[in-house]
Amino acid sequence: MTEIFEKNLNALITKDPILSSKLFALTTNKRFEIVQQGEDRANINIIDKKTFEPMYKTSPLKEIEKTFEDFEKHYKRYPYLFQFGIGNGIFLKFLMQNPLHKAVFVYEPEIEILWIVFNLIDFSKEIEESKILFFYSKDYSYVEAWRIFNVLDVKLYSRTYFLYAENNFYERNYSDEMIRVNKINTRAIKEAVTGLGNDTIDTLMGIEHHIQNLPLMLKGAKFTSLKNQKLSDIAIIVSTGPSLAKQLPLLKEIQDYVTIISVDASMPILEKWGIIPDFVTSLERVEATAEFFKKTSPEFQKKFITIHASLQHKAVLENSYGEKMLVMRPFRYTRYYELPDYGYLGRGMSAANQAYELAYHMGYKKIVLIGQDLAFGKDGKSHSDGHVFGEDEVKTKEELYTIAYGGEGLVRTTKIWNMFRGFFEQDIAETKQEGIETINATEGGARIEGAIEKPFREIVKEIKKAKKKKIKLEYPSEKEINENLIKAYEKTKNIIEYGEKSQKKVEEVFLEVAEVFDELVKLKDENKLEEIDFEKLRKVSDRIDEIKDMIEKEEFSLMFGEVVQSYLIQKEMVLALIAVQNPQTEIEKKAKLIDWIMNHRDWLFNLAGSINAEILVVKRAMKNLEEEVRKRGLIK
Repeated sequence: MTEIFEKNLNALITKDPILSSKLFALTTNKRFEIVQQGEDRANINIIDKKTFEPMYKTSPLKEIEKTFEDFEKHYKRYPYLFQFGIGNGIFLKFLMQNPLHKAVFVYEPEIEILWIVFNLIDFSKEIEESKILFFYSKDYSYVEAWRIFNVLDVKLYSRTYFLYAENNFYERNYSDEMIRVNKINTRAIKEAVTGLGNDTIDTLMGIEHHIQNLPLMLKGAKFTSLKNQKLSDIAIIVSTGPSLAKQLPLLKEIQDYVTIISVDASMPILEKWGIIPDFVTSLERVEATAEFFKKTSPEFQKKFITIHASLQHKAVLENSYGEKMLVMRPFRYTRYYELPDYGYLGRGMSAANQAYELAYHMGYKKIVLIGQDLAFGKDGKSHSDGHVFGEDEVKTKEELYTIAYGGEGLVRTTKIWNMFRGFFEQDIAETKQEGIETINATEGGARIEGAIEKPFREIVKEIKKAKKKKIKLEYPSEKEINENLIKAYEKTKNIIEYGEKSQKKVEEVFLEVAEVFDELVKLKDENKLEEIDFEKLRKVSDRIDEIKDMIEKEEFSLMFGEVVQSYLIQKEMVLALIAVQNPQTEIEKKAKLIDWIMNHRDWLFNLAGSINAEILVVKRAMKNLEEEVRKRGLIK
């Protein structure tokens, strides 16, 4: 083992232990040969001994220098780059000289080539700082892509995504693999951007409901009391896919020996079958969710615990008659309140994702999914028989298909179901590393990568007939309730005060930009563009930067980040396209500056509007909280 290889491996093992172990297992190169051309040690070529094809046709270093020069003309300002093939590694080293490149994601289809380069070039610093992230492309999956594109900054630059090969060797020999990686990344980008949310009304609704529900949440049981408190060996998550009905007779047989976590939509169906869940999860913030509770008797609901997201509509909570626990979803505005005993659950986007997270939180090592089709049935149904909104509630003209359960053929699905599936696959990949076994016993619908596919009847046969334990919940003392209520009240007041100051700053800069905008339009109309005052434009650009600095501060992000994001995401992605432009002439630089300022007029207008919208919602929502603290004598 060379000293360079050891340094690279030591850096990689903390980032990707699986890839590190694969590289460590190799002892020599067999298929590819290293050739140094000339005196320069950087002039390295790699030859495929099977085909006798060199990676570089002429002088490797000259080819790379020319490629790099052309590349940087176009992509110098791109913060995130996606490279297929490591080549001989020199091109990557050149890229690292540019501080504007925040990270390069490298997909290498030949583990041996990666091994060769790791023996020749020291990438340890870049690996440790996550400036370069290496992937063995044949192991690359949607889960890894989701992790990449779920980083907010990467998402904002998603319109600049392209997968390039550093030289034609990879395009000639690995085009199919390159297409496969590109498809995985494209899917991850689509779902990551959709997951950001572009429905500001939904975001504001969630904030309003959360603040309204704070008194109820803080007087209720602590979510932390469920940590590692499993009731049995197995947790079964019951969803409402078309295949659910066939599993219910088996579920009824074993209900006394397993922990049943049902989504709210399955609750009325379970009551009809006489199956009592231990927990019901409920996530949606819309009033329509209350129908699942209205269609389930209060007597039945009193037999289990309902885990409600703190942002749910009051109609849902008013029709929830059993023991309730309100839990915060991991949003920035919920983390702002610093109430960790009541959070965080609901990273995923469905009640079934929420149920899976609950099972993990409670310490289950075996989690079974039933009714989790995430696809239309063969008869076109979207949901199980007995679903409150009908078996064909979901209607779509989308012709979107994914791999079927069992791996044979395709099933029709939707973008939303694909997103739910993506969250499952991400969670399963993470929990697998902790020894948790996830079994998909749905026996229909879409394949969920990472889950073991097994018939439900086989699982039923393996279950030990031992009665499950009783749950013990921890409630806060009156002192804790009072302390948390006053804390929540003060923090809510602070949102309004801080928001009004921030809005004022944004509006001031907006007026400056609007004035410049009008001047530019007038000069253009009068054919007097030569009279543009570029010094004034630069000062206005600096003022825009001041606002960007303000909204990037943690304080602002926690209070207003979710709403601002939903308002501005599309505009931010357009601005990212302008930011990566690399003007070569003075005229091009001035054109970029004009474009940058012109596009910030609407950006600032929407930013001020989003802050104002949240302030209005918070003022309206905090009445309930204020009444509670006054009633308790915590404020005058």
